[in-house]
Amino acid sequence: MRYKAAIFDLDGTLVDSLADLADATNYALKILGQPCWDLQAYQQKIGNSINLLISRALAPDKQHLIDKVLEKMSKKYVQICLNKTRPYDGIPEVIDELHKRQVKLAVLTNKDQNMAEKIVLHFFDNGRFDTVVGTTTGNPIKPDPTQTLQLIDKFKLKPQEAVFVGDSEVDMQTAKACKIFAVGVSWGFRSTEVLIENGADIVIDEPEGIIDLFN
Repeated sequence: MRYKAAIFDLDGTLVDSLADLADATNYALKILGQPCWDLQAYQQKIGNSINLLISRALAPDKQHLIDKVLEKMSKKYVQICLNKTRPYDGIPEVIDELHKRQVKLAVLTNKDQNMAEKIVLHFFDNGRFDTVVGTTTGNPIKPDPTQTLQLIDKFKLKPQEAVFVGDSEVDMQTAKACKIFAVGVSWGFRSTEVLIENGADIVIDEPEGIIDLFN
């Protein structure tokens, strides 16, 4: 069956946002007198949601500070989210090629909806993506399959006609829950081993490998 849609994770898949997320979180932690972390540490803390990122960044006995850190981190992140974030090499060209082939394209991320739209529109402002779905109040987040299946339905496709492209265990778990072909990417925030352990059907090392799935 020829695939007709590609659903992409954002952070660690389309864009390298690690430094900006780390800077914003460290800014908030420092204000509240909490220890900061280096980039390598944040690579393992990012995933699931901003709330979980902050929880992982705080000591077990400091979890009561999550809301305060979140407030300060969010305000800072809005200001700096485009400072160091960049698309991974080759990604814009891949998106352009898939668009030319009339592949339905979506972004599904656990990042806040407004922030997700801001970043996608900044780097992919040519209307390549049919829709961007981020986190909004009351909506389930990955790996819950609800929003992924809603996207497939919106495209009037079957799950077997789509691929889910992501860099984390959360993305692979989401794809498996929806019976969608799970494409892990090795250039993101998790190792190939983690992706395979969580159900990746394939792990690719270069963005061009995504195009091969649609040949």
